Amino acid sequence: MPGTVESWGASTDLAVLDRLVPVHGHSLIDVGCGGGALARSLAERGATVLGVEPDPVQAERNRKAPETPGVTFVEGRAESLPADDGSVDGVIFGRSLHHVPQAAMRPALTEARRVLAPGGFVYVMEPVMEGPFSAVIKPFHDETEVRAQAREAVCESAPRFARAREVHYEIERRFESHDEFVELFSGLSYNSYGADAVRSETVKRLFEAGRTDAGDYAFVQPMRVDLLFADSE
Repeated sequence: MPGTVESWGASTDLAVLDRLVPVHGHSLIDVGCGGGALARSLAERGATVLGVEPDPVQAERNRKAPETPGVTFVEGRAESLPADDGSVDGVIFGRSLHHVPQAAMRPALTEARRVLAPGGFVYVMEPVMEGPFSAVIKPFHDETEVRAQAREAVCESAPRFARAREVHYEIERRFESHDEFVELFSGLSYNSYGADAVRSETVKRLFEAGRTDAGDYAFVQPMRVDLLFADSE
């Protein structure tokens, strides 16, 4: 994909986002918002956020959760966003593009471009299926293929935008215990694997390899952001 490629080393998702795009005072759509953690963090930074979640179970949880000023949650799909043409400043896919069905990935990015106001951006944050953390989840949730499909969709959609920027970085995934890990991944209603798969001896053995001297567990996860701009600077 055309554009600069940058490697930023160890960081966090929000620290990278803060460096790359303006948030305060802007209207954003968080596509595939899951439980809404990112949407709430964006609102805390002064954004007005529409969190769109396709999974009906998670969408219902979001509707029943305590209200967060600046955040509205709706059930909807990436390829059919509930927003007018040119009405938002940014569309964010936070670890969500690879969850979109392959046939809908390119339409989802086209839809994101449709709703962008002049000067707007599309922010695609995706884990890279490499490194210690990916090794732990791969036995029960191998996303190598779908993440490659998401990347291909981004690259093919880039010509619709004026310019692009690509940033690589690494985050640390940390857990107090194996039970915490199992609880997190067993509670994601939008994934198809069962709790028994997360608790398997193979996964547990890989998880134990991340044990630190402090007694908790830490894993490196490579990340990539593709940032697409509607207009040139």
